[in-house]
Formats: sequence, C-alpha cells, structure tokens
Amino acid sequence: MAFYYRRPRTNGAPSVGGPSVRAAGGKAGAATLAAALQALRGPFIVADLETTGLSTATCEILEFAAVRVGAAGTLEREYTQVVRTRGPVPPFISRLTGITQAEVDRDGVPVAQAFSSFLDFVEDLPVFFHNASFDRRFLGAAADQTGLPFANSTHCTLALARRAWPELPSHKLEILARHVGASNPTHRALADVRTTVAVALAAGSRLAAG
Repeated sequence: MAFYYRRPRTNGAPSVGGPSVRAAGGKAGAATLAAALQALRGPFIVADLETTGLSTATCEILEFAAVRVGAAGTLEREYTQVVRTRGPVPPFISRLTGITQAEVDRDGVPVAQAFSSFLDFVEDLPVFFHNASFDRRFLGAAADQTGLPFANSTHCTLALARRAWPELPSHKLEILARHVGASNPTHRALADVRTTVAVALAAGSRLAAG
C-alpha cells in the first residue's frame, strides 16, 4: 500500500455507494465508528489498489487485491489481478511496486474484466481500505468507465488506526505494521491487504475494548 503518493490526511470523501469511517467527532463520528466495528465482526473484505499515480483523470488502476475475512478473523479467500493498463507503467511505479511492463503485458487483463472479477469477489460485503477515499475515487472512475456499479459500504482502516493509537506519530501502513507485529507492506496490493487485515483487527479489538 503506497503511502508515498496517496496518503494525505483527509476527513474522507463521500463513499461510492456506502458510508465510510473517518476521523470525525460528534454523533457522525460515533455512528461511523460503530458501523466499522460492527462490520469487523465479519465476514468482511479488505482490499487495496495499486495505481499508476494520483489522479483518476490521468492515471489508471494497475492491480486489484482483496481478502475475505471470516467471522473468526480468519483469512478465507484471496483475489489479486494485474490490469493491462492503456498507457505504459511509469518507471517509478515499477521501482516502487515491482510491477513491470513485462508483467502487465504477460499477466494483465482489461480493467473491465479485473473490476468485474473484483466485484464478484467482494459480493455485498463491507469493504475496508487503508485511506479509503483514495481507493474509492479510483473505483468510482472504474465504475464510470465500465458501467459496473460499486455499491458496497466502505470503511477506512486509516481512520480506525488514528482513533485506536492517537499517540503514534504517523499512521502509515508500515508504521502500523511494526506497531501491531504484522508483516511489512511491500507496495504489492495483496501483501498490503494482508497487513491491513492485521491492522484492522488489532484496531477493532482496541476500540471495542474502550
């Protein structure tokens, strides 16, 4: 999960098809926190996108990944797919993620196919992302491009982590991974999803305990 270009501190954008958890006070913050904690009882999805940059106007989804987490907190199934982007993979993205143009040419599928498979995988379950507003923007762009709606409720593990561990100097995924004893993120979507699962469950346990 690439904090390098997509982790601005925001209060969250409106969800694509559902509510999001964000760092907000008052009744709205309490309601979104309660919804996230309820969703963490499972089953739920944790997902991540790798992209070719920041802007949905000029950049593309490069990789989808998702994990289905069961009611006991166990990882039940995984999905990952590289996308055959229309433009070339920028060299700095290849250096960061390890996703090369050769891999995209060899293993990539059109975004409509990858997005459809992603939607089949997540079904109607709640979906958690780390910094969900970023991923929702790209999923919204994919929905507009393909005509396939993404209507799942979404929640943000970045917001959960800020609530759970306000004392931390940063809530980047790699720092949270060290804090909860999870595997280090690698900037490949599936590896980052596995780390985010551990962060989500740890944050949920801490917040549920009060």
